[in-house]
This record gives sequence, C-alpha cells and structure tokens, in this order.
Amino acid sequence: MSPHSPTLDEVGRLVIHLPDDATFYGERSYLPIAVDLVDGSKTPSLLRADQHGVHYMAQYEVFSALCSDRAQRTVDQTLLVGGTPTTPERYLRLWRDAITTSVSAETAATLHGIRAVAVLQAPLASVTGAKSSWTTCPFGSFTSFRAKYGGQMSLASDGTFALELDLARPGSARDAYYGASMMSSVLRSEPTAWRASIELRVTAGHHEQVPLFAGAEL
Repeated sequence: MSPHSPTLDEVGRLVIHLPDDATFYGERSYLPIAVDLVDGSKTPSLLRADQHGVHYMAQYEVFSALCSDRAQRTVDQTLLVGGTPTTPERYLRLWRDAITTSVSAETAATLHGIRAVAVLQAPLASVTGAKSSWTTCPFGSFTSFRAKYGGQMSLASDGTFALELDLARPGSARDAYYGASMMSSVLRSEPTAWRASIELRVTAGHHEQVPLFAGAEL
C-alpha cells in the first residue's frame, strides 16, 4: 500500500443480506457497506463498487475484498477504526461480526436510513432482444423484463432507458440481478453504452444516524 494513500477513518460498517433467490447460486449473498468519516460526516460506500454489473458478494468475496485493500491499510495506519489504529486480525473480526448481524435491505432503509438501489441504464433498442441464459431467471428475455418494469423506466431522447429498483422491495434484488445479466450479455463489449450498478442513498434525517458497529475491542 502506498505510504501516500489518504488516511481513512472507518467509523462503522453495515452488511445487507439479500434473499437467497437473488442470484442463480441460490445462496446467501451480501452488500458490505463501510462507513467512513469524510469532512466530519458519516459516509457509506460499498466495498466493491462496479458500474457494469449488479454484483452481490458471497462471504468469501467480502473477505477477499477486505484483505486486498482495507485490512492491508491497517498495517501502515492509513485506515483507522474510529480514529484508532488496529490490526488486520481485529479489523476482520469487526466485519465478521457485521456479517453475523447482517440485516435485510428493508431494515437497512427503515432502521438505518440507508437504501440500496439498483440502477440500470442502456440503449433500449440494443437490449430488447437480449435473452437470459439462466434457467432460474424469472424472465425469458429482456422483453419480459420490460413488460414488468416498463412503466417505471424513463426514456431519454436518444433512446436510452433508465430504471431504478429499490432492493428493499420484494423481488427487486433478484430482478435487478437478472436484468443486468441480460444487458451484459449483449453490451459487455461496449462499456460506455450501458450502466448497471448499486447506489446507496442516505435518507434525509438519518445522515448522522448511520450505524456504528465498531465493536469494543480494537
């Protein structure tokens, strides 16, 4: 890790668990959210943000992401926990505890004021003919996906649609995953033409109530 990396002060963490049918694996997956102190405000961010896929993480992927970045930064103290240095082992234990106490997207929104929203954006004409290769997909094609969500899509003058799906709503985590998968199947070679990502929105009035699952032993 570069000694010139700006220091992060992680003051909390929240892990959202998705329904088991959210992916074709049929196993529990997660959205791990770090809460850093930025200019005096608690700012949540996903551990692994991606503009070209709705990616939920298995538990081993969470720890892989931590070990390749944030846990390493505890060594040279370019990452602090609540303003205090810690060790990689203790830091990973905090995340292990956060996974154990993970919450649903609905609870994250209502109790902690953090909404996880899938954002899909692409040229509608390009993806209309896309088909799913997964037998677990509730949509045989993007046409079926549009039949369900077309009323929520906004369409720009250039033919690009935009759709936001709140993952707290029943079925949205699954539908966003498969919708993004169909988009990727036809547009993966055109990275500037489409977007599929998860955004975090902090509800007004909850800005300073972002959870502090910092743990007592650092």
